[in-house]
Amino acid sequence: MALGLIARIRGERETVGIDVGHYSIKYVKVYHDANGKRIVREVDLEPVPAGSIINGLIQRRDTDDLSTEKGAKKEKDGFDKLGEAFSKLLLRHPIDENVDVVASVNCGAGEGGVLVDRLSIKVPKNGNEAAIIVQTAQSRPPFDDQDNVLDYEVVSREGDEVKVNVVAAKSSMLDSWAQFFTRKGVRLSALDVDIFGLLNSFVMTASDEERKKTTAIFNIGDNKMSVGFIQDGAFHSVRSMNGGSLNVIINKLSSSLDISAEKCHEMFEKNDLKVIDNVAISVLEDAMKVAFEELMSQITFGIRYHSSAEDSRPLERILIGGGGAAVPGLLEYIAEKTGIETATVNPFRSVECDSSVVDKDGMSIALSNIYAPALGLAMRKF
Repeated sequence: MALGLIARIRGERETVGIDVGHYSIKYVKVYHDANGKRIVREVDLEPVPAGSIINGLIQRRDTDDLSTEKGAKKEKDGFDKLGEAFSKLLLRHPIDENVDVVASVNCGAGEGGVLVDRLSIKVPKNGNEAAIIVQTAQSRPPFDDQDNVLDYEVVSREGDEVKVNVVAAKSSMLDSWAQFFTRKGVRLSALDVDIFGLLNSFVMTASDEERKKTTAIFNIGDNKMSVGFIQDGAFHSVRSMNGGSLNVIINKLSSSLDISAEKCHEMFEKNDLKVIDNVAISVLEDAMKVAFEELMSQITFGIRYHSSAEDSRPLERILIGGGGAAVPGLLEYIAEKTGIETATVNPFRSVECDSSVVDKDGMSIALSNIYAPALGLAMRKF
């Protein structure tokens, strides 16, 4: 039920987070009371039609013309298929015009990737800080692409040195996603990045002691992996990986044991090897460890990236989010290889939810981590 005028005057608000991944659209609605308390009121997801999104880009024809010369209808493109899936979600959860909506784009390598990096920039006294930051960023690869839209956040200032986190995204990608939501009748309050949503879900639900630990949070999705770092209780940096995803495991199991992607996802969601009933557990475990080796190379890359930063501190903990959080044996494998405590983000363990969202046993760890980025987006208040 939408909030009335009096409730909004009192300072009450609702925010919807929408995280569109390669495998599913995740939806979370959060109620914010006047005192800052947050309650999750709705969660849902809708599968994304195969091939609708590749490398963060909605797949479209070169023209919007849907008919051929003979009047026959052309095959639907990714924009059409994704729109139909999103419409199903909106039928179940109509979005009131007074609700703030935050959607995410994928932070990953590839044509549609979002680039994020930390730069140290010299800004002379009385210099135009904003202009110098943008000009310096635009002069350095990979931010020098003319099609990039740049944004930045100042992390610290020491003398004439300014440290900033710079974010760049292809303007064509942003235009495509903005057009998609506009055509579906959804007015966005913000367009964010999925890894930032995951980081925010952790920061907003973790204890003070948890936030103080230097932590790497890996978002392992269906087709990509990215990592964000928390240090001194605040965001430090993020990095996207060129490889590493659930598909790495699926492809390995499919080629060596002839296990379908559907069965793999069922096993991930239930965190249970017994779902694969035609393969011995020991054989399945061995095949998964081979797949884990490729994932581990990307995790090691992320850890090295953080350790190479001048102001970095040794990692104390690794957290896994996304679909990878429920892969049987993965957390134990990472902990063994790195010697670092490894767990899942699991933000729904410490956020209040309506009874319609979770039962007395709470939300499963698998779903908690799948919904985590959308929850982080929805926990923003405007």
